Amino acid sequence: MKRSKEFILIFLIAAFASCSRVEYYPDKQSVYDRTYLLAHKGGGDSDEGNTIEGSRLGLSLFDGIEVDIQTSSDNTLWLSHSPLVPSCGYYEEDCFVSHTDVEIIEIDSCLGNDINYTKLEAVFQYMNINYPDKFISLDAKAWTPCGISGINLIRTMNLFAQAVIDLTLKYNLQNRVMVESENGDFLYYIKRNCDFIETYLTSFGDFELAISRSLDAGFSGISFAYKAKEPVSKAMISLIHRKGLKIQLWTINDSTDIAQAILMNPDYIQTDNLQYINSGSR
Repeated sequence: MKRSKEFILIFLIAAFASCSRVEYYPDKQSVYDRTYLLAHKGGGDSDEGNTIEGSRLGLSLFDGIEVDIQTSSDNTLWLSHSPLVPSCGYYEEDCFVSHTDVEIIEIDSCLGNDINYTKLEAVFQYMNINYPDKFISLDAKAWTPCGISGINLIRTMNLFAQAVIDLTLKYNLQNRVMVESENGDFLYYIKRNCDFIETYLTSFGDFELAISRSLDAGFSGISFAYKAKEPVSKAMISLIHRKGLKIQLWTINDSTDIAQAILMNPDYIQTDNLQYINSGSR
């Protein structure tokens, strides 16, 4: 019983210290405008996600889209949630970063309708022509299975980040593109080299730690898993805004949950529920 009480006390002290750590940062002018809805994986649940067709649908319905991105060995950005390209024909399963663009196109053709790989540039081009005022959040996925060495990883992530910057400039999407990642080096490169792409540190839990790290690094905010390891409240989001940060919440699909989340005033909500707009809930 004594050990149990000691554990609870330690937990409470740690939680208080974490929250207090955030409070030490100076308050800033809130950048909150309103809550924007983003179609998760471009087209929500309209297809397998991360396709040009889904992205067109998501952009037509919502304030913007979220897509997952990978890079090829040619430093071309492709839409994909998985860092792995599946085997087909004489190609074995391998990482995106190990394949050239030609190989990815050949594998795409080999797989038929099973997978349709899309270059990020195609989405940017479509946005530039049709929806230049809407938003796109790029989720740069972790490459855990790919076994890239530390030195090569930093170089690869820097090239990855520069490719995002170059495409944003090419298609005049400044202040419309956001990036999310668990990789601080990737985010920091973008923050250091341009002021027109917002940077969000991805967190699956530990709200205060994510805020502290974002404040230390000077990121735009955090991208937080909704109802995952830690609940989020309106007071917590108010704290983020008071420190001059923004927050993206993902992935909220139930219409009631979306409506409740909007009342907490997050900056962005990612959803697969493309029917939410048509339901009259908003």
